[in-house]
Amino acid sequence: MVRNATADGRRARRVAGLARRAVTAALAALLSGCAVGGYQPVASNQPIERQALAPEHRIFYDALEDQGRWTLIEPWGWVFKPDVNPVAWSPYQDGFWVPSDVYGWVWISNEPFGWAVYHYGQWAWDEFQGWVWIPGLEWGPGWVSWEMAASYVGWAPLMPSGVNAANIPGGPWRWAPTATLGTPALRERVVTSAQLGATAREARPVQNFATADGVTFNRGPAFEVVERVAGPLAKVRVDAVDPLAGVRERRGAAAAGDEELHRARVEATRRAAEEAARRAAAILSGGAPIAGAVRVVRPGFAPRPEEQAPGARGAGRRGAPASKSAAADSAARPR
Repeated sequence: MVRNATADGRRARRVAGLARRAVTAALAALLSGCAVGGYQPVASNQPIERQALAPEHRIFYDALEDQGRWTLIEPWGWVFKPDVNPVAWSPYQDGFWVPSDVYGWVWISNEPFGWAVYHYGQWAWDEFQGWVWIPGLEWGPGWVSWEMAASYVGWAPLMPSGVNAANIPGGPWRWAPTATLGTPALRERVVTSAQLGATAREARPVQNFATADGVTFNRGPAFEVVERVAGPLAKVRVDAVDPLAGVRERRGAAAAGDEELHRARVEATRRAAEEAARRAAAILSGGAPIAGAVRVVRPGFAPRPEEQAPGARGAGRRGAPASKSAAADSAARPR
């Protein structure tokens, strides 16, 4: 049944791809006809993948431009593939979790693209491209399913429906001793489900849902459960940094549509992301403690006025999570 479902999925993607190419060809012919008839279409110097993204998602394209590439995969549309080792790398592996009173467990990464791909949108696995990220607008502490098994805690990316987790090398789940959950040492203790063995098969889902800023998410394991084996947890404050706020204040609302302002927005986001990654790297290397507060990059997503469209869409392609708690996790799906 899995093999047949996979084959059906391939056929569906091929059909969708052929349909998209047919529409593209027809559009090109139409524009050519307009030019012959005396109507000259307005040329755009934007890459096709940027044009195809929803206006409110283009800050991701611009800020992540040097961190990977965008590729078209149906039915998800344009997705981001980071420049990483495709064999050894997986999402939510190179970093650590910190406890927060408001959000529960918050993922902190030293990867320069981590500000976006772990807190917005969702991950998917493609048999040809590997791990790819689908952009979205809702910020969360980490868009994952949680499980616990004996003395281990596990997490896996919430993925769209149609992704066959059995095809993912190493599987989507990562596990670590519960006692390491609130420490940088977690990164050195992470294992896959196969490495964990029978213990992983005995796991039970964690359903600890909360809502903040109008967004529902899974807070992860209860702090008191972790404290039984790890001792008291030092809660951190999550400081949200909007790198665009300072740019807007300096330039003023009247200049909100000019290209210079847009470039300033992108550069401000990149600088804030690099600083957040440097701080995380210092903690991971043992050069800085986890103390007081952590900074997360949460840029304002208002597109340039000329890019705004009525009823602009989000990336709310909801689907089944990589968890046995599918029904509950569906309520905490990023959009």
